[in-house]
Amino acid sequence: MSRNRILSMTAAIVLFAAGCGEPAPPASDVQGNAPVDLTAETPVIRVGYVKQDHHSAMFVAALLGDVMSGLYPVYLAPLGGDYYALVKDGVKVAEIQAVQSQGAMEVPNNMNAGLFDIGFGGVTAFAASADMGTGIRIISPLHFNGDMLVVASDNVQVNDWDSFVQWAMESPVPVTVGFKSPSAVAVILLEGALQHSEVPYSYQSNPQPGSRVILYNAQGEANLNPALTEGIVQAYVSNNPHPALAEHNGIGRVVCSLSDLPPGIFGDHPCCVLAATPGILAENPDGTAAVLELFSYATDYINTHRDSAAAAVSEWCGVPLEVTLESMASSVYNVSLDDRFMGNMHTVLDHMRSLGLFTGPLSQADPAVEEAVLYDFSLLPD
Repeated sequence: MSRNRILSMTAAIVLFAAGCGEPAPPASDVQGNAPVDLTAETPVIRVGYVKQDHHSAMFVAALLGDVMSGLYPVYLAPLGGDYYALVKDGVKVAEIQAVQSQGAMEVPNNMNAGLFDIGFGGVTAFAASADMGTGIRIISPLHFNGDMLVVASDNVQVNDWDSFVQWAMESPVPVTVGFKSPSAVAVILLEGALQHSEVPYSYQSNPQPGSRVILYNAQGEANLNPALTEGIVQAYVSNNPHPALAEHNGIGRVVCSLSDLPPGIFGDHPCCVLAATPGILAENPDGTAAVLELFSYATDYINTHRDSAAAAVSEWCGVPLEVTLESMASSVYNVSLDDRFMGNMHTVLDHMRSLGLFTGPLSQADPAVEEAVLYDFSLLPD
């Protein structure tokens, strides 16, 4: 697979073609000392991701390794194809295989099937997986917000949540609203807002009389904009960049961020996190810790060099740069573990419980149970 590697310089961003499949030249550590032995035998850690800017840390680390090697003690050096050397303090400590998943909601399933060891994915999907006893644990915060409500571009009635509610309640036929997956953060937040605003709704798979909103499973985020174009749905909820792409292509309008929906408890809601299988946590804790350091530094780079980071994300995901910049502006990238993150996670889990989405241990509203079943933050960098 051929990709462009992107170097960030002091005054400009320079793009150049990098040949994949060829051994990379020796890399020097952050202090410019002796070249790193990239041929050293090390364990392979498979990292799953989805091509969306919520997972920007993966793309920045992979494409900007040369830049990061001059700024941080942990970085990636390309080995060819989807493989990268994970370098820490001038020593190769692991090989990273970057494995694409077709959807963030599939990441836990793919991890449980043994396709990769560490995954970028949605908090609700990982929570549902842990509730079923898979042993998958959230190991780091990552990303917040970035979920939007979109209507067709010719809809002049809706400009915010209140006008959406009025439109749905006064429409002569129920309004069909698309979503990408039943366990997606976006549709879970939407259900909470519909309940709070007393808008009757049901699912397209089981429509109920009196519903003013019909929720339609588009079977993946890539199908949402085509469904809007074809009139299959009149609106949808989804993570960026699809809403930003809808506006860019003139087929849809973003009318509000789902963080702003009632009942007003979802501000800075956790959307994507990093999670790990029990196998990698037990068998390679040092490598897992180094991966967490890598993505912590990549997150710092995103927050301090947004234009250069967006160029890398745009290149990897194949999304126009101007769309990527707009999309990333709707997100917060933060790997800090603090009371706000834990409180917001508990709010999301409580909301999932209210919707009857847990049948296992997480059906208990008990922070101690959540800690034991869902999290392992023991390897987070200080």
